[in-house]
Amino acid sequence: MTLIQNCLLLFVIYTEYIDTQPSNVQDIPNVSFTSTPNLSPTISIISTKTNQYLRDQLVHFTEQFSSLTLPSTDRIMHEVYMQSLNTFIIEKQNLSQLVQEMANYTNLAIMKKLEAIRNLVNISEQSYRRFAETDEATRNATAKFMETYGYLSSKHVNVTIDNISDNASLTLATQMTTQSHLLLTATSEEFSTQEPYSTTTIIKEDISEGESQSLSEVDTEYLALQKQLYIQQKKHFGGAFVNITHSTVHVPTIIYNLNKEILLTANWSYNLNQAFIDNYNQDPELTWQYFCSQTGLYRVWPGHKWEYPEDDIDELDLFDCRVQNWYIRATSSPRDVIILIDASGSMTGLKRSIAIQTVETILDTLSDDDFVQILKFNDSVYFIDDCFRDGLVQATVENRHRFRTAVNVNLTTDNIANFSVALNKAFDLLDNARVQISRTENARLLCQCHYLTTDDQSEEQKQAFCPSDFNATGFREDENPFLDSTGCNKMIMIVTDGATETALNVFQTRNWQPNNNSTCHPIETRVFTYMIGRELGDPKHIRWMSCANKGYFAHVSTLEDIQENVEDYIPVTARPIAMHNDHVTVWSSVFLDVERTLPIKTYKWFPFKLHDLSMSMDEFKNKSKPVNLMISIAQPVLNPPKLGHDDTILLGAVGVDIPVKLIQEFSPKYRLGVHGYSFMINHNGYLMFHPDLRPVLGPYRKQNYHSIDLDMVEIPDNLLRFVHPLPESNIQEIRKDMILSNHNQRSARVKKHLDDMRRIEIVEQNYYYATLGDKESNPFSLGIAVRFPYGEFLVRTTEPETEKVQTALRFILQRNVRIADWIYCNLTAEDDIGDTEESFRGYLKEKIEKGKIKSCPYQASKQLIFMMIEELFIMSKFENWTKTGSIDRNHQTPLEKSAHSDFKAYEHENHLHWIFLATRSGITAYWRLSHLANEEHIRQFGDANPNSIESNYYERTISATYSYNADHIHGKHHIYSLFYGMTNVPATNSQMLYENHTNTTEGNFGSSTSSQMYLVITTAIWMNKTSDRPNNTPNVPFGVFGVMLPYKTVRSTHFSNLCAELDTGVCYIIDENGYIMFIGQQQGIDRTDDIGKFLGEFEGAVMQDLIAKKIFSEEKMVDFQGVCLQRQLRTEKSSGYLFRGIIQTIVAMIWNIISHIAMFPVRDILFFPQWTYAGKKVTAPNKTTVPESLSNILLTHIDFRRPILDNKRLNKRKEDETIGKIPASCIEEFNLYVSTWKGWHGSLPSKDNKITWEQVEQNNTIRGIVSCTQYGKEIIESSYDNETNSSTTVPTIIFAESFSYSISKIPKSNLMLLYVNHSKEAPILCPKLIIKRKPVEFSKEEWCTRLKTTPYRERPHKCFFVHEEEKTPLFTKCSYANQLTYRYSFIISFVILIKIFIWQETKNQ
Repeated sequence: MTLIQNCLLLFVIYTEYIDTQPSNVQDIPNVSFTSTPNLSPTISIISTKTNQYLRDQLVHFTEQFSSLTLPSTDRIMHEVYMQSLNTFIIEKQNLSQLVQEMANYTNLAIMKKLEAIRNLVNISEQSYRRFAETDEATRNATAKFMETYGYLSSKHVNVTIDNISDNASLTLATQMTTQSHLLLTATSEEFSTQEPYSTTTIIKEDISEGESQSLSEVDTEYLALQKQLYIQQKKHFGGAFVNITHSTVHVPTIIYNLNKEILLTANWSYNLNQAFIDNYNQDPELTWQYFCSQTGLYRVWPGHKWEYPEDDIDELDLFDCRVQNWYIRATSSPRDVIILIDASGSMTGLKRSIAIQTVETILDTLSDDDFVQILKFNDSVYFIDDCFRDGLVQATVENRHRFRTAVNVNLTTDNIANFSVALNKAFDLLDNARVQISRTENARLLCQCHYLTTDDQSEEQKQAFCPSDFNATGFREDENPFLDSTGCNKMIMIVTDGATETALNVFQTRNWQPNNNSTCHPIETRVFTYMIGRELGDPKHIRWMSCANKGYFAHVSTLEDIQENVEDYIPVTARPIAMHNDHVTVWSSVFLDVERTLPIKTYKWFPFKLHDLSMSMDEFKNKSKPVNLMISIAQPVLNPPKLGHDDTILLGAVGVDIPVKLIQEFSPKYRLGVHGYSFMINHNGYLMFHPDLRPVLGPYRKQNYHSIDLDMVEIPDNLLRFVHPLPESNIQEIRKDMILSNHNQRSARVKKHLDDMRRIEIVEQNYYYATLGDKESNPFSLGIAVRFPYGEFLVRTTEPETEKVQTALRFILQRNVRIADWIYCNLTAEDDIGDTEESFRGYLKEKIEKGKIKSCPYQASKQLIFMMIEELFIMSKFENWTKTGSIDRNHQTPLEKSAHSDFKAYEHENHLHWIFLATRSGITAYWRLSHLANEEHIRQFGDANPNSIESNYYERTISATYSYNADHIHGKHHIYSLFYGMTNVPATNSQMLYENHTNTTEGNFGSSTSSQMYLVITTAIWMNKTSDRPNNTPNVPFGVFGVMLPYKTVRSTHFSNLCAELDTGVCYIIDENGYIMFIGQQQGIDRTDDIGKFLGEFEGAVMQDLIAKKIFSEEKMVDFQGVCLQRQLRTEKSSGYLFRGIIQTIVAMIWNIISHIAMFPVRDILFFPQWTYAGKKVTAPNKTTVPESLSNILLTHIDFRRPILDNKRLNKRKEDETIGKIPASCIEEFNLYVSTWKGWHGSLPSKDNKITWEQVEQNNTIRGIVSCTQYGKEIIESSYDNETNSSTTVPTIIFAESFSYSISKIPKSNLMLLYVNHSKEAPILCPKLIIKRKPVEFSKEEWCTRLKTTPYRERPHKCFFVHEEEKTPLFTKCSYANQLTYRYSFIISFVILIKIFIWQETKNQ
């Protein structure tokens, strides 16, 4: 006994010691299973007696599973459907026409938004022109009035919740009055300082104790802005509290709220308030409408209280509408930008800091439509980042972020600045880009040199005008393609503290005279200069560079000046647009509605932190906010010089936000059926919507969701690992077709994941796509994907009789009926009703009262409602059968008495808690059949599966049953899955003490969370004939019927004897993806916690052999939307390695002795640590962190298989100090597993046939032998320097065992029975096969190649970068430079004359 105690002591020491060491097995997704030549393990062969026993077990479990499926009830459900078969019409759809129809409807909706935008533009421009006609005295009087009475400032208003009905007419809003002597004096309703009497509750965010101060304490400067605003919560605006009769104004913190310019802009822009309301009356689908003035004023409708970002606890309010993506893209054409940073010796200290932030702010103003390069220069010129050399790169979020890092790290200063060298390099890059762009496949525009002046020219005239567009040759196969360019605006932006030269010769030769090759107009490249530093020296040279080249000069003296000065270049780039008076329409990428008012830096650059990684799954999901995706449309507001009365040519921009859900309304899921879906991309190939677009992970926004490409979610089946660029595939061709606006169809074999990326299937899908119309109006293409053959069929029904509608209305009023959150007829008509079910009931009542649904304008929506009525009628008949045995209330003739008797007997055994029916139109009905059933759990099941046709169980059931050929039409194939319901239970003190060892979540001290596991059994309802279709037509899925059983009850009554008579080994029942459904409870060991886990975690060697035998296939998955954190690498001294190796060797020896001689199962008392190492990789000393998937880290604390906290022994510490808290986007690779093994799929043995179970076993069972050899070697670092790299190798553990296994397919199900005949130690000591995400790590060259390579994209169809009448700068800051230009011209002429005179005198001599 003393020996055992000592052994246990050493074991415990080792266990605690190993807890502090990193476990390599978690990082090895694939391990080897080989034998060592010097070991001869004994092979455990399965005996004949055991084989017979396993065959008996297979027969027994086949019968048990069949009894659980309610086969007689399945038949009744099919029979009820068959009785309604004649009312259904199954049609083969022309999917090409369908996608074009969907695209047309979507385009009509978009065009209505364009009308609203144009109306806002017209009102804005007319209002400003009337304002511009007033004299200075009138403007001063208006400003004085505004200063006294203020405006509705969203940051200063006091809001009151208005409980009055939502249906107040917008048309009764106070109309604006225009006075001839005082322009657009705002109405007394807006400017009244008298607060109206209100009995309603004040919202306080606004009136908190800290803000409820006496007037003497309030900043009296802003008293005029302290107004009352009545608000209501509106579902149409994402549940925000708003006032739909008023707009509110936001002014950035950096601008004085009562500045004269702001007051006057607030005054004349108030006309937009009525325009907003008129637009909404005309198109109730509109949401947020807004106007951003070039002065910084931001007017938004509907009015609301300004919401500060969560992290802005000091309410600094960094938001500025002028640097938002939509504004910048609306006010200027795409740009090729070269940023030159002065790196001379004088650019140190504060100057360097200001220069860096100036460059960062310039980068903030760029979008994916722009291309950029940054150079630093002193006496020579260098690329700021060696990754980006010899060209421009697309200004994606990733590239701009890398530039930011490079500027901060690589900007070293010395020597003097040579502007001529730097400018020549900049022009080289721009000229090369302009020449080479014509060689790229997607660069052919009207003419790269100028798109507008050549519009009316013939091809010959265009070629003569711009030969590089027509005479360039494409790239050879062995030639690296040019990085890319916009082919539009060319800009050089210089950040410096001064210049001693003008580089006149450079501008004369490179910019002022067109060469008809890279330039076709005088001064095509604009130059913007930013003079840095408090001590302003002589700026004449810097000023002259910008003003002589159609640019702009700014002096940035402090960090606070940066944003305001950088923004000033935007009106300059807007000049050509204003002079052409062309209001270009621009569209944003997709964004979350919570980002609508965030500062651009907040969601582009500023990292957010994960504050807690040890929360429960329930807490994690509760932190998630509803995901409401939006896109915005915008146009510039212009004051062309020909029409204006002053030199202000850019007034601002107007925009409208469109919910993505609205656009999806016209390509709804119910028209495409199960597995079908729609998606939309823009001209960059970025997704606007797609079912696999995942912008958040729990409560955290992903960094790159704005730019997820189509080929990042449609993964070709042959993509085995991430490579860049992605290999050619049909998906790439589909993407290219859609970008080019081609209307086409293609098929592709792709990998589709489901169940939180735990499962995978390889499927063939057909893709149909069409453009939305005019590419100048919108850049989108719409696509649909369906699976053949059932995906091409549409199921509809005839218009129902009133009696059916009444029955459907009665049935839907029941508690446990859930309908999909469709937009049934009209988005806004249903917004204020409360929920979609209530709106659906309204349509049913209208049908009963009026006989028609006249309020629904769409035929497809009416067909959906009719289909839902028929399905509710079917559900009502089935419910009547469950109660009386008859499906018709009027005719009480029993339908299959024996089936009803079986159903009642089954119900009384309390096995059956719930049954449910999910239909193709989105309805799910639940029937409670036991008093023990937990209604809260079925509500949770409904919340997890809100739309039946999109649910995991629905898609799995249809896919699996279809793959089994003829069986699926008869409903004999069943799918088994698990569901976990949560229950809050009171927690005792003892429970709180041992919370780390129980399945309870932390949080409330008075209660804890427990879970109950359910076995969910589903089968599909397929139909294949109607009165007007032949019987040999393809089958079409109509729904899924399922039962929910308490898992523990099922296990104890049906599977308690799983392999109970076997003395050795263990039995598993696993599903088609290798997840454990049941485990044999040998020797009284409770392994309930292992249910739902992957088999490879316990039987890695067996799983590898099943893959080799093609029972399972290992599929490589790539997730382009991963999120990673940085984990610090721990450095361990060689003595620690050596001690650890010695301890491991000793413990291994002792463990082998104990396992053979101990009288009690030590394994069952102590948790044996995992020793599965495949060799320790020595990490170079300069690498301190490695990326780790956030999903892996969360899985440490949050088990996604269960809604409860799964505390693990090796991760008992809640906070891991080695894990960073700042997430970043990453690409992740991992393996998933799926079985397509059908086994025996014929008839089962019965008295009606001669089939025996021996025959079934012969085709249904596979046996094998595997060798599990585990040995480890650790490389112990003894010295590591620049010259030597010596190490010591220490053996750790040696273990070998060969054992046999047997696997059988359980007929008519997705389950398999697996018996593994090994020792108790094998699952612990053998290598494991763990599903774990591995972030893709790039070499420097690979990363650079990825960032530099621009995917196929289409440039904007219009470009404005020059105008013939743009001869003199319009900004006063450049007027001095004009004189300087003339002065330099005079000096040059004078010097030339002197030289001529001297030459003449010399010649005369």
